[in-house]
Amino acid sequence: MKKNNIISIHYGHNASVALMQDGKITFAVSEERFNRIKNSTGFPELSLRYIKDKFASDIDYYVLTQKLPLGYKYLKKSDFKSSAYNSAYSKTEKNISLKTVLKFKLFPDYFYKSAKERFASDAKNINKNDKLEMEEYFSKTLNAEKNKIIYLDHHLCHAHSTLPFLENSKEKTLVFTLDGEGDGLCATVNIFENNEIKTISKINRIHSLGYLYREVTAFMGMKPDEHEFKVMGMAPYAKEKYAETLLPIFENILSLNDKDEFKCKNIPMQLTKYYLRENLTYERFDNIAGAIQKFTENITLEWVKRWILKTGIKKIAVAGGVFMNVKMNQKIAEMPEVECFTVTPSAGDESLVLGGCLYGYKKFCQNNNLDFVVNPVKTYYLGTEYSEGEIKEFLNQNGYFSKHAISKPNNLNKIIAELLAKNEVIARFDGKMEFGARALGNRSILSNPASYENIRIINEMIKNRDFWMPFATSIAEEYAEEYIYNPKRTNGNYMVITYNTTEKASRELVAALHPYDKTSRPQIVNKELSPDYHVIIEEFRKLTGIGGILNTSFNLHGEPNVEGPKDAMHTFEDSGLKYLVMGPYLIQKK
Repeated sequence: MKKNNIISIHYGHNASVALMQDGKITFAVSEERFNRIKNSTGFPELSLRYIKDKFASDIDYYVLTQKLPLGYKYLKKSDFKSSAYNSAYSKTEKNISLKTVLKFKLFPDYFYKSAKERFASDAKNINKNDKLEMEEYFSKTLNAEKNKIIYLDHHLCHAHSTLPFLENSKEKTLVFTLDGEGDGLCATVNIFENNEIKTISKINRIHSLGYLYREVTAFMGMKPDEHEFKVMGMAPYAKEKYAETLLPIFENILSLNDKDEFKCKNIPMQLTKYYLRENLTYERFDNIAGAIQKFTENITLEWVKRWILKTGIKKIAVAGGVFMNVKMNQKIAEMPEVECFTVTPSAGDESLVLGGCLYGYKKFCQNNNLDFVVNPVKTYYLGTEYSEGEIKEFLNQNGYFSKHAISKPNNLNKIIAELLAKNEVIARFDGKMEFGARALGNRSILSNPASYENIRIINEMIKNRDFWMPFATSIAEEYAEEYIYNPKRTNGNYMVITYNTTEKASRELVAALHPYDKTSRPQIVNKELSPDYHVIIEEFRKLTGIGGILNTSFNLHGEPNVEGPKDAMHTFEDSGLKYLVMGPYLIQKK
C-alpha cells in the first residue's frame, strides 16, 4: 500500500525540511548541513531535493511554515538564496542618539520608514496580489498543484511541534510559543485538547521579548540571531546585586499588561538599540548578561504562571526560539505551578517543520476519513546516514588509507572508551545525523569529562569557544540520578534544559558542567535509541567509574556541524584532532 507523504518546508533563518510518512517523521534536516552556511537562510533547495530523490517523490501535501507573504517578499529579493536578515546596527544608526531619534518622530518618513516596514502590522503590509504571487511561485517551484500546498501560521507550527514530545498526548496541555517574530506575532498561548490546538492569546511582534534579547546580544558585540546562547552562558558570572541594579532598564521597555500579554512600556521596541546604548554603555558585560537573563526569566515565568492560574492547566509545553534558553527552561520546570514540562527539542525555527508535518497529516486524515493520531518522535537521529561501503569508497578514492593510519577493529566502541579513559579527544561520525542544533553523539567530539584540562585541549584543537562557555555531557540513562537533580522527570534526552548537579558530578563531570554555577545541559542516553553510543559510555564507566562523557558538536569554529564523510575529514584534517571514528573505521593521523 502506498505511503502518504507530507513534506514541510521552512524557508526563513535556520531553513529546514522534514518528511512525514504515514504519520511518522522519518527524515528531517537543516539546509546548513548541505550548503555549509551556518544558520542558513533561504529556500532549502538542497534538503528538499535530497528528500525527494532519496525517499519520496509523490507528495500528498507540502506545508510551508509561514502563512503571510512577508518572508516570501523579503527572500525573493535575493531569489531565495541564503542571506542574513537585517542587521541590528547599520553604519548610520550607530551614530544616532536616542534623543535625536525621538526628535525625528516629527518626521516619520525620514526615520520611521524602515521601522514601519519591520514592525508595523503585517496585515497592512500585504495585499491580495502578494498572496497570489506567493502561491504561484511555490506552485511552480514545488511542481505541485495549489491545493496540495498548505500555508500554516508560523506560531501554529511551533505549537504543533510540541505534540510528538508530550508525555501523554491525550491529556489537556497548555502550549506556549515565544520567539523573535513570525507571521506578525512574537508569542501565543494555546490549549491542546482532543487532537486540536485552540489559540487563546496572541501577542504582536512589536512587543517581542525575543527581539529585546537579540538587541542586547548585538549591543554586547555578538552576532544577533546566533550568539544569544553566549549571553545566557555569561549570565551566571554576574553578581546578583549588580545585575539587579540594571533590571529597571529592561523593565522600562517591556512588561505584562492586564491581559497577561507582553507590552512595550515607555520605549518602542524599534528604538531599543539606542536606549540600550545610552543606558548600558559603561556597564560591565557580565552584569548586562545577568540582567537580561534575569529579566527574561522573571517576565516569562510570570507569563506562564498567570496562564496556568487562568486556565487551571498545569501540564505545559513550549516551543520557539526563546525556549532555546535552557537556563530559563530549568526555572519554568521548577515552578510549583508546573506539573509536567515539555520542550520541543531544538525549539528554534528549524523545528517548525515538525509541526508543519503534523498539521499536514491531520489535514490528510480529515480529507480521507482516517483517524488522526499524534505519533511520538522518539529519536532525533533523523538525518543522513552513510553505509560502510560508502565510507570505504570515500576513503579509497581520496587516498586516505595511505595518508592516515586506518583500522577496522571488531571492538571499536571499547577502543573508543579506552582512548577516552586515556584523556584522548575523539571525533565520532557514525549512524544517522542528528536533527537540530545539538550534537547527540553521532556527529560529536568526545572527551573525558573528569579532566578540566580537556576544556583547554579541545578549544585549542578545534572549538575556540569563548572562555565562559560550558561543554555538555552525555550521561547513560541508568546513572542520570547520580549526577543531576530531576524530581519532575523532565525529558533530558535532547539538551533542552539545565539541571542542578550533585557533588559526584562536580568531581566526575567537571569539564562538562557550567564553570561557574555547575549546572549541566545533559543528553540522557537511552540504550535502545542510541545502542552504540550507550555502549561507549558503559565501557568508559567500566574503566573509570564515570557514567557520562563530554560531548560537543563536530565542527570547526563558525561552521555547521558535519554532515557527510567529506565534511568529517575536512574538519579532522583542518584541526588538531588526532582521532576520528568514521563508521566502523578508526582513523589516526600519522
